[in-house]
Amino acid sequence: MKKFSSYLIPSLVATVLMSMYAMIDGIFIGQKIGDAGLAAINIVWPVTACLQALGTALGLSAGIYIQKKNAKEEFQEADKIRLTVIVIGIALATILGLLFYVLREPLLSGLGTTSQSYPYAIEYLKMILAGSVFQVLGCMLIPLLKNSNKVKLAAVASLSSMGTNLLLDYILIFVFDYALFGAALASVLAQVVSAGICLVGILKELKGITFKKEAILSLFKTCIAPFILSYSYSIVILITNIVCNHYGQDEAVAAYTLLSYIAYILMAVSCAVGDSIQPLFSYQEAKKEYKKNHKMLKSCFIISFCTVLVFDILIIILRKQLGELYNLSEKAYQLYIDGLYYYLAGGILISILKVISSYLYAIDSKLYANILVILDPFVFTPLFLALFSVILKLTGVWITYIVVQAFLLGVGGILLYLQEKKHFKTNLILQTR
Repeated sequence: MKKFSSYLIPSLVATVLMSMYAMIDGIFIGQKIGDAGLAAINIVWPVTACLQALGTALGLSAGIYIQKKNAKEEFQEADKIRLTVIVIGIALATILGLLFYVLREPLLSGLGTTSQSYPYAIEYLKMILAGSVFQVLGCMLIPLLKNSNKVKLAAVASLSSMGTNLLLDYILIFVFDYALFGAALASVLAQVVSAGICLVGILKELKGITFKKEAILSLFKTCIAPFILSYSYSIVILITNIVCNHYGQDEAVAAYTLLSYIAYILMAVSCAVGDSIQPLFSYQEAKKEYKKNHKMLKSCFIISFCTVLVFDILIIILRKQLGELYNLSEKAYQLYIDGLYYYLAGGILISILKVISSYLYAIDSKLYANILVILDPFVFTPLFLALFSVILKLTGVWITYIVVQAFLLGVGGILLYLQEKKHFKTNLILQTR
């Protein structure tokens, strides 16, 4: 239990803090600009999140590779993957940054900008893309630190990064009046701080590099599930932004911006509980210590549920203050209140669902993990949004969220049951030998 807590608590704090970047920008932009500024940030978020999800996925994938090699006592191969994944991350970040910049105008048009939000969105996007390498590195190095048993330093990196973002947001937006450009610059520089602290922490462990086919293929195959897991909600944001813009323009997108921040925090808490124990799950799976994993999984369910419930209660108490903090217009505020309880109820379901997803991914159950995370953005959300929004308009958008989580949790329960049956059969085989 002591080892469990040593992974969980610092990682939970670090993940929640990392998830607050966009929320901090939203507070300052809401106060400075209002609904159009909030809409612009949320519209650009899927691009930012793509870079961050890539970094997180590469870091987590490298962590799984390291744990597998350590379990087999292949320590030299485990060490080489650290520098390898950093080089790959820098290369991919550069390519994506250039690609998104070239396509910036049609990209923002397709994401749902209006004539009011477009100037703010393009200003924000350019700066984010200029710092694309740091967006990837800042998120990628946190999981690598955790897999080096430096979870406290990972929490320090996240805390320092958030503090930098908060301070620079105020200076650049309010003192220098840089608006969306200032918010984006603050976010990039905050990731620079995070990446710098993490690099110092693992510098001595960067022992060589490898481009062996087995290592690279393993890295990319394993990172598919965590990338989709990290990015799936951003695809949902993208789709929902377009629908909100269609039925309520910038006011509806601004209301959804705050709701998506709340949902993202609840999701981050749930993912953090499972992801923080990923090294233990992966190691014990490699050792076939299934009973230990089952015990930890139950603890994760309880911790995730209780933590999300506490967050839900706090948000209900502070619901009015949150609307004022983001300077929502009267219309946007009412839309936000209309959708709030649907999102809080959905958060309760997510508290179990995301732990299941993290667990399946950590034990390298790629098929089940991919099924679960793909269903949300590519099947359930588009399907139910089309159904409910046509009938109920914006109310249908809010209802869609909780319905999708309920369906996903049902599928997740089935997949978890099937996985546990496999473990049971494996145990029987081991006992008969």
